[in-house]
Amino acid sequence: MAMNKFGPVVAWLACAAPAVAAPPSRAVAPQQEREVWITIGTDALQPVRSSFQREGVALPAPTFQTEGVAVMRLSESQVMRLGQSVHEELNRCAGFIAHASEAEAIAAAKADAAPAQNLATPTYSINNAPSVNALLAEVRELNIRNTINSLSTNWTNRYYNAQTGQDAAAWLRGQWADLAKDRPDISVAFFKHFSWKQQSVIATIQGTTHPSEIVVLGGHLDSINQSSPSAGVAPGADDDASGVSCLTEILRVAIAKGYRPARTVKFMAYAGEEVGLYGSDAIAKSYKNDAANVVGVLQLDMTNYKGSAYDFGITMDRTSPALNTHVINLITTYLPTLTYTQFNCGYGCSDHASWTSAGFPASMPFEATINTDNKKIHTPEDTLTYMGGTADHSVKFAKLGAAFMAEVAKGASEGNVPPRVGPALNNTAALDATYKVPRCAEEGLSCDSGTLLNGRANLGPEVNRPNTLKGSCPDGTSGIFHHDESIDRIKVGTPDGTEMVAGKAVKVDVTVFTYSTAEDRLDLYAAANADSPTWTFIGTLAPTLAGTSTLSTTYTLPAGGRQALRARFRYGGAAGACGTGTYDDHDDLMFAVGAAATP
Repeated sequence: MAMNKFGPVVAWLACAAPAVAAPPSRAVAPQQEREVWITIGTDALQPVRSSFQREGVALPAPTFQTEGVAVMRLSESQVMRLGQSVHEELNRCAGFIAHASEAEAIAAAKADAAPAQNLATPTYSINNAPSVNALLAEVRELNIRNTINSLSTNWTNRYYNAQTGQDAAAWLRGQWADLAKDRPDISVAFFKHFSWKQQSVIATIQGTTHPSEIVVLGGHLDSINQSSPSAGVAPGADDDASGVSCLTEILRVAIAKGYRPARTVKFMAYAGEEVGLYGSDAIAKSYKNDAANVVGVLQLDMTNYKGSAYDFGITMDRTSPALNTHVINLITTYLPTLTYTQFNCGYGCSDHASWTSAGFPASMPFEATINTDNKKIHTPEDTLTYMGGTADHSVKFAKLGAAFMAEVAKGASEGNVPPRVGPALNNTAALDATYKVPRCAEEGLSCDSGTLLNGRANLGPEVNRPNTLKGSCPDGTSGIFHHDESIDRIKVGTPDGTEMVAGKAVKVDVTVFTYSTAEDRLDLYAAANADSPTWTFIGTLAPTLAGTSTLSTTYTLPAGGRQALRARFRYGGAAGACGTGTYDDHDDLMFAVGAAATP
């Protein structure tokens, strides 16, 4: 993870904020100090100004400011001091970006205030439990630990413009290629960078049915000693050998379990993150220029230091809200004993910001929070020994990354059936001629009867009355449409936006027309098997308004692929799945439910 970022020529970046300028055009930093334009989060201005004042240095006033981002002009020595000040005063990455011109800095500030729309905005679903669980069971702490140890002890400086940085990249490419040697659908290659020595490494598993849709799992390969970048000791065991080691284990696990994704999966070890996201910025921009369909990016930057009581910290700023929700749902579904919190990282803090700036959905689960992270990063003490000599914390991230891969890229591990690919659906039911009820045959986020139930018996426009499974329970025929009792609509779905699977809590909404709030009651029942229904009582709801209203409750989905709900709206009488009252309306909704996920 980046703190002080100093690029050589065109654009300087502090911390791991999104690089908005091109990568440097040459590898050697200028010998004479020059002035540069920077953008910085406005929340950092006062603490930094106070820090400068204590050292007898004046911080220039902003020349432009908009919605949380300010533009300033600084000398290079002031830029260096700025990075130290933000880290010391705010206990976070430096949080500023340096630019070649004032116009470029202002454009960057405006773009940050109004971020680009995602090129891909998929709806994420959870329906691949058998394959996810097979992958999770294969993750090994020792493998992650050994990779951390190799990267941090064999190359104690992986600086992006040092030969040792490129030597580490060549070693990693060899490791990944060796893992994939028996899989012709997997390729491993450098992403070429021509302005510095270290190359990014990319392993690609070709998608089977949707190869043009891309899922990215990334971490950065370089390390840095903040006091002596090119020559100092920088083991970078946590920052970010830990993330790269998780990627390596996820790739190994995928191969070991015969996993073949429906969408193409790319594992990326980025060069030059510590000097301004150079590697990820170049890659993300190239994918944007090629109009690539990147449907999700997971960044693993620092995974092995547990500084917080929580197991995961979810980075909320400069990430995709939809993808963050999906990552949280993956945790609660597949790693339910682990905990998470949410936090803001400041003005960008790792390679996910490059993808966000390019318009792609990205998420970064972090090892702690920004205030409880590893204080030894960017020093000679960022070692495996400092983290207790194990990779126990990283195991959690490797498992989360494996779940992310299998639930975003879909496909299946060997021996399992691939789930449906594509966005989870908010399904509208169609009339099923066999079951004689509205039915959602596809698994999804919800099932809605739409207008198919509107009315009762021969009263109103209800199609295929009585709309109970195979006509098993008739309606009462007394009264007038929308003067007396009727059920007009049933909808069932998950409140958290995940796919309906066994064991999930779902919300039921039933729209009714009420004659009497004193006498009318709605009874709800569920059946795990619509082919041979045994009705389980959910509860009785009382309307509070005459006329049209929606009554709601929740229940937990049982196991079963074809399930049904029954709603009975009655005038007086007692609860029951099928009544004989002359004003009774009975309606069923049939829907598909996915298999339960087991930890």
